[in-house]
Amino acid sequence: MRACPNRACPISQAPGGLAEQLRRPLGDGNFRQLILFLGTWQFAINFATPFFTVYLVRQLGYDMTVVMSLSIASQVANAITLRNWGAAADRFANKSVLLVAAPLYIMCIAAMIGGSQIADDRLRLAWLAGLHLLMGAAVAGVTLATANIALKLSPRGEAASYLAASAVVTALAAGSAPILGGMLADFFAARELELVGRWTNPEGVYTYLSLALSNWDFYFLLSALFGLYALHRLGFVREAGEVGRDEIVRHMLRETRGTIHNFSTVTGLKALTAVPSSLVRELRVRRRYRRLQASRSSARAPN
Repeated sequence: MRACPNRACPISQAPGGLAEQLRRPLGDGNFRQLILFLGTWQFAINFATPFFTVYLVRQLGYDMTVVMSLSIASQVANAITLRNWGAAADRFANKSVLLVAAPLYIMCIAAMIGGSQIADDRLRLAWLAGLHLLMGAAVAGVTLATANIALKLSPRGEAASYLAASAVVTALAAGSAPILGGMLADFFAARELELVGRWTNPEGVYTYLSLALSNWDFYFLLSALFGLYALHRLGFVREAGEVGRDEIVRHMLRETRGTIHNFSTVTGLKALTAVPSSLVRELRVRRRYRRLQASRSSARAPN
């Protein structure tokens, strides 16, 4: 990750009070599109993510040990991938990172529905663990890119007012989404949507698809739909140096393979076997030395 040069930020000479300074970013067409994306994105993810714990405990029946373990796994994935996202943002552009990380996060939220559809407890827990790892990696990219792109698109000398306007919109969206979700809790608790696919032939009736949505499953579905609209708003944002999704995906795969190689089984076995082999050699040398000392002592002893 390249070091950011430490440059003095010039003081804004734009006239007007606080209201005028907060209103000025909305007159910037490109930054206005960014604010619309950030607002809709924060609303989309905060409509469902605050209820993950409730979903795991009340609907799936897990205890807090499982919930905390999944949360820790997500944080570990976040910490491991943050550096790779930063390198990708430096090499390409923040929007390019968002084009990969944001859809991945939305897909993971929608895939949380699978937790209530899988009957086998081991398979369901593995499914949830995989989703939390992917969500942790995706959140790292989204958080890094959204903070950087807002600063990058702010005009020199007016970053404070631009970032303040962005923060106000995102805070309102992030705060209103869980409130609305809480108000709809009783509504969704009393409703269920079931999709069943059946194939009928002379030999009988076969059910090949059964999807039952209830309670918190509706939150994940609606959050994914809101997220798709947020991604639509992202398409109107323009940033210098942005590249296509395919190129940054290839870059991330190369970086991930390099990270995995550093922790590969062969490398790990080398590290594990290096210490025991050195200990064996040390023990052999000491045994030979003691035998040599014993033989010299017996030779010098009087008859």
